[in-house]
Amino acid sequence: MSKKVQENITIFHKDISFTGKVAGDEAIAVAGHMEGTIQTSQDLTIEKTGTVKADVKAANVTVSGTLVGNVDSKGVVSITKTGRMVGDVKADQIIIQSGAQYKGSVITKTSSAGKKSQQISRKSASGSKTKR
Repeated sequence: MSKKVQENITIFHKDISFTGKVAGDEAIAVAGHMEGTIQTSQDLTIEKTGTVKADVKAANVTVSGTLVGNVDSKGVVSITKTGRMVGDVKADQIIIQSGAQYKGSVITKTSSAGKKSQQISRKSASGSKTKR
């Protein structure tokens, strides 16, 4: 019988308010309030109750709460139907679900170094699904 290994994750619960810099190699989930900067080599999840005012660098980012700040991701940035985000996104792919709110610029990275990134300037998405 094999047991599922739980990955390392840092959780900021909904009753937690934090100001400062968070840096590490663990996944991070925010259900409370954070302000400052977040940097992780793993994933960042902002829960429905989470509010983040920070510049973010992470592998993948999922926004179900509120994020005000710029995101630099090696993978996918996903804004769910309950998510709200204001800031610029640099990622391989961005997914904005129907009902999500987004205001900012998007630069999609390419896998080969010879290709240029694509930029979408100051688009607002509310009630639309975009996949790049």
